[in-house]
Amino acid sequence: MFFCSLGSLRGRLAERSVLVPVWNSIKGSWEPIDFRNGQRVVEWPHGFRQELLPIPEYHEGDRVQFVRDETCAREGTVRLVLFQSDISRLQAEQGEAMKRPNLGADDIIYLVTARGHDHRVKASHILGRFVSLERLSRVQPPLE
Repeated sequence: MFFCSLGSLRGRLAERSVLVPVWNSIKGSWEPIDFRNGQRVVEWPHGFRQELLPIPEYHEGDRVQFVRDETCAREGTVRLVLFQSDISRLQAEQGEAMKRPNLGADDIIYLVTARGHDHRVKASHILGRFVSLERLSRVQPPLE
Protein backbone atom coordinates (compact mmCIF):
# COMPACT_ATOMS: atom_id res chain seq x y z
CA MET A 1 0.00 0.00 0.00
CA PHE A 2 1.21 3.52 -0.71
CA PHE A 3 -0.07 7.08 -0.86
CA CYS A 4 -1.13 8.59 -4.16
CA SER A 5 -3.59 11.21 -5.24
CA LEU A 6 -6.51 10.34 -7.46
CA GLY A 7 -5.07 12.73 -10.06
CA SER A 8 -1.64 11.09 -10.09
CA LEU A 9 -3.25 7.64 -10.26
CA ARG A 10 -5.29 8.70 -13.28
CA GLY A 11 -2.14 10.17 -14.83
CA ARG A 12 -0.25 6.90 -14.41
CA LEU A 13 -3.16 4.91 -15.79
CA ALA A 14 -3.31 7.24 -18.81
CA GLU A 15 0.28 6.27 -19.63
CA ARG A 16 -0.81 2.66 -20.04
CA SER A 17 -2.12 1.58 -23.42
CA VAL A 18 -4.43 -1.12 -22.04
CA LEU A 19 -7.86 -0.65 -20.59
CA VAL A 20 -8.37 -0.77 -16.84
CA PRO A 21 -11.35 -2.60 -15.34
CA VAL A 22 -13.12 -0.31 -12.86
CA TRP A 23 -15.94 -1.56 -10.63
CA ASN A 24 -19.29 0.15 -11.23
CA SER A 25 -21.13 -0.14 -7.91
CA ILE A 26 -24.44 0.94 -9.45
CA LYS A 27 -24.41 -1.80 -12.10
CA GLY A 28 -22.58 -4.31 -9.90
CA SER A 29 -20.08 -5.16 -12.61
CA TRP A 30 -16.69 -4.23 -14.05
CA GLU A 31 -16.41 -1.67 -16.83
CA PRO A 32 -13.43 -1.34 -19.18
CA ILE A 33 -12.12 2.23 -18.84
CA ASP A 34 -9.68 3.88 -21.23
CA PHE A 35 -7.78 6.40 -19.07
CA ARG A 36 -5.61 7.41 -22.02
CA ASN A 37 -8.53 8.95 -23.91
CA GLY A 38 -10.48 10.79 -21.24
CA GLN A 39 -11.64 8.03 -18.91
CA ARG A 40 -14.21 6.66 -21.31
CA VAL A 41 -15.98 3.33 -21.09
CA VAL A 42 -14.83 1.23 -24.03
CA GLU A 43 -15.51 -2.27 -25.31
CA TRP A 44 -13.92 -5.35 -23.76
CA PRO A 45 -11.29 -7.00 -25.96
CA HIS A 46 -12.77 -9.47 -28.44
CA GLY A 47 -13.48 -12.76 -26.71
CA PHE A 48 -12.85 -11.49 -23.17
CA ARG A 49 -15.28 -12.81 -20.57
CA GLN A 50 -15.72 -10.25 -17.79
CA GLU A 51 -17.21 -12.90 -15.49
CA LEU A 52 -13.61 -14.14 -15.09
CA LEU A 53 -12.84 -11.00 -13.04
CA PRO A 54 -13.24 -11.40 -9.27
CA ILE A 55 -16.03 -9.60 -7.42
CA PRO A 56 -14.61 -6.94 -5.08
CA GLU A 57 -15.31 -7.37 -1.38
CA TYR A 58 -15.64 -3.61 -0.80
CA HIS A 59 -17.43 -0.98 -2.89
CA GLU A 60 -17.50 2.78 -3.41
CA GLY A 61 -18.75 4.54 -0.31
CA ASP A 62 -17.84 1.73 2.11
CA ARG A 63 -16.16 2.97 5.29
CA VAL A 64 -13.20 0.70 6.00
CA GLN A 65 -10.31 0.37 8.40
CA PHE A 66 -6.99 -0.45 6.76
CA VAL A 67 -3.36 -0.94 7.70
CA ARG A 68 -1.26 1.96 6.45
CA ASP A 69 2.00 0.47 7.69
CA GLU A 70 2.97 -2.07 10.32
CA THR A 71 2.14 0.26 13.21
CA CYS A 72 -0.74 2.41 11.98
CA ALA A 73 -4.36 1.62 11.12
CA ARG A 74 -6.52 4.24 9.41
CA GLU A 75 -10.19 4.70 8.67
CA GLY A 76 -11.35 5.90 5.30
CA THR A 77 -13.90 5.70 2.50
CA VAL A 78 -13.52 3.61 -0.65
CA ARG A 79 -13.64 5.98 -3.65
CA LEU A 80 -12.65 3.73 -6.56
CA VAL A 81 -12.13 0.01 -7.17
CA LEU A 82 -9.64 -1.02 -9.89
CA PHE A 83 -8.38 -4.31 -11.24
CA GLN A 84 -4.63 -3.78 -11.64
CA SER A 85 -3.45 -6.75 -13.64
CA ASP A 86 -3.12 -7.78 -17.23
CA ILE A 87 -6.59 -9.06 -18.12
CA SER A 88 -5.10 -11.10 -20.95
CA ARG A 89 -3.57 -13.32 -18.24
CA LEU A 90 -7.06 -14.16 -16.95
CA GLN A 91 -8.24 -14.80 -20.48
CA ALA A 92 -5.31 -17.17 -21.05
CA GLU A 93 -6.03 -18.97 -17.76
CA GLN A 94 -9.78 -19.33 -18.33
CA GLY A 95 -9.92 -22.93 -17.17
CA GLU A 96 -8.18 -22.12 -13.90
CA ALA A 97 -10.29 -18.98 -13.43
CA MET A 98 -13.50 -20.95 -13.79
CA LYS A 99 -12.31 -23.46 -11.13
CA ARG A 100 -11.18 -20.70 -8.75
CA PRO A 101 -13.67 -17.82 -8.92
CA ASN A 102 -11.48 -15.62 -6.71
CA LEU A 103 -8.45 -15.90 -8.98
CA GLY A 104 -7.05 -12.40 -9.34
CA ALA A 105 -8.63 -11.04 -6.13
CA ASP A 106 -5.15 -9.94 -5.00
CA ASP A 107 -5.01 -7.69 -8.07
CA ILE A 108 -7.94 -5.55 -6.89
CA ILE A 109 -6.83 -2.12 -5.67
CA TYR A 110 -9.10 0.04 -3.54
CA LEU A 111 -8.54 3.78 -3.65
CA VAL A 112 -9.40 4.83 -0.07
CA THR A 113 -9.56 8.44 1.10
CA ALA A 114 -8.47 8.94 4.72
CA ARG A 115 -7.67 12.22 6.43
CA GLY A 116 -7.76 14.06 3.13
CA HIS A 117 -5.32 11.74 1.34
CA ASP A 118 -5.88 8.95 -1.16
CA HIS A 119 -4.29 5.56 -0.50
CA ARG A 120 -4.00 2.57 -2.82
CA VAL A 121 -4.94 -0.39 -0.64
CA LYS A 122 -5.04 -4.12 -1.40
CA ALA A 123 -7.87 -6.13 0.13
CA SER A 124 -5.40 -7.99 2.35
CA HIS A 125 -4.59 -4.66 4.07
CA ILE A 126 -8.23 -3.87 4.84
CA LEU A 127 -9.15 -4.93 8.36
CA GLY A 128 -12.89 -4.57 7.96
CA ARG A 129 -15.90 -2.52 7.00
CA PHE A 130 -17.88 -0.21 9.25
CA VAL A 131 -21.59 -0.96 8.99
CA SER A 132 -24.01 1.94 9.37
CA LEU A 133 -27.11 1.52 11.54
CA GLU A 134 -29.22 2.08 8.41
CA ARG A 135 -27.52 -0.79 6.54
CA LEU A 136 -27.64 -3.01 9.63
CA SER A 137 -31.40 -2.42 10.07
CA ARG A 138 -32.00 -3.63 6.50
CA VAL A 139 -30.20 -6.88 7.28
CA GLN A 140 -31.42 -7.49 10.81
CA PRO A 141 -34.76 -6.18 12.11
CA PRO A 142 -34.61 -4.16 15.35
CA LEU A 143 -35.10 -6.06 18.60
CA GLU A 144 -38.34 -5.38 20.44
